[in-house]
Amino acid sequence: MITTMTAYQMVTRNLTQSLARTAAKPMVANETAYFEKNIGKVKSLDDFMKDDRLYRYAVEAFGLGDMAYAKALIRKVLEGGVKDSNSYANRMSDQRYKDLAAAFDFSAEATETEYFQKNIGMVKTVTAFTHSSAQRMFDYAIKAFGLESVADTPKEKEAITAALHLGKDSDLHFADPTIDKNFRAFLKAFDFADKNIKATSDKAAMQAVVDRYYADNRAEQTKTTVEKYMRQQLEQDEGASNENVRLALYFERKASGIKDPYQVMADPALLKVFQTAFGLPESLSRVDIDKQAKIYADRFDFEDFQDPAKVKTFLTRFTAMADATAGASSSPTLMLFQSSPVGVGADILASLQKLRLGGL
Repeated sequence: MITTMTAYQMVTRNLTQSLARTAAKPMVANETAYFEKNIGKVKSLDDFMKDDRLYRYAVEAFGLGDMAYAKALIRKVLEGGVKDSNSYANRMSDQRYKDLAAAFDFSAEATETEYFQKNIGMVKTVTAFTHSSAQRMFDYAIKAFGLESVADTPKEKEAITAALHLGKDSDLHFADPTIDKNFRAFLKAFDFADKNIKATSDKAAMQAVVDRYYADNRAEQTKTTVEKYMRQQLEQDEGASNENVRLALYFERKASGIKDPYQVMADPALLKVFQTAFGLPESLSRVDIDKQAKIYADRFDFEDFQDPAKVKTFLTRFTAMADATAGASSSPTLMLFQSSPVGVGADILASLQKLRLGGL
């Protein structure tokens, strides 16, 4: 039988190939193809929620597959977005909901689009367009054309301002052919050089900007969601053969976001890895929270999770200990990845929820 350590190393030695094998599986490939083909048609939260295949693919990608049935809850999470610190997603202790809301922030999309459409017609000159008073509209346009990377410093903005004054005659070019192509399209859309004060009154041109904005958002969502979905599927597939390999892969994925022991205690899968690695009993979860935190902090410097090499060393320890204690636990590991933590006392869980931990 292949040990946990060997199986984990086989997967991670060439993670790109492992993910490619997962992506090639018929069911995974079919669902991904559907998502990629149809997510661009989504214009609102209602559109997203109505297409059950899109919806389920997304929540699965963000580790919330077990909560897919709770559409009313997910809708509430997505409705508020994440820009408001008091939004429903930001008030939840589970980071997965915040990540989902951040990736599919339909609320922010609608707000920024409405602002752009309402105000862009009042911008009559290049100077007005690139002035700080029109920053929201300028940022909207830059994002629509995928130019954030070349418009994020004062000098870059000055260069873009000069280019807008010259229009198609501008000699400002970029080495990246995609960015350069997008920039030429940007100059054509905001053609102050030829159209003067009528440039932003061109409804067709401004609608095209809005369409590009939505398309850019959907492209970002597709890339992020598909990558997360593949990783989730890989971990689930490995868990079917060896639950400890899934735990190791999950911990590796989350490690860089772990800043303190409270985050570990709030996530039952992370906690299982930590307790196994240090030979600590599950009954420790019934101890006072702060006492638990001290026990964990005394055994490990949590800053080390920012170092991939130290994470690897930690997981080598976990996989070795997991093999040594194989069969000691009868709890199904699947329960560790669900939204309601298992193995944590009710009083401890209530206290953790009040802490509203981040980075889970």
